[in-house]
Amino acid sequence: MATIHIAIPEIPHGHGLSFKKGIADGLLDCREHEATPHNTHSASYQRGVTVGGELKSQIAKLVKA
Repeated sequence: MATIHIAIPEIPHGHGLSFKKGIADGLLDCREHEATPHNTHSASYQRGVTVGGELKSQIAKLVKA
């Protein structure tokens, strides 16, 4: 079994949901939740999108063709 290591940026208190929505959208290549976080949480959402995209990339490297 492979292990994936990803650096997760510091998330401000109360921004976890926006960050998790960003991870989901980054993994699925969609922006379904982009408008849902409050304006002050958009940076946390974008960090999540970045982490989700990186996670998707690392998973893709492990999938056998």
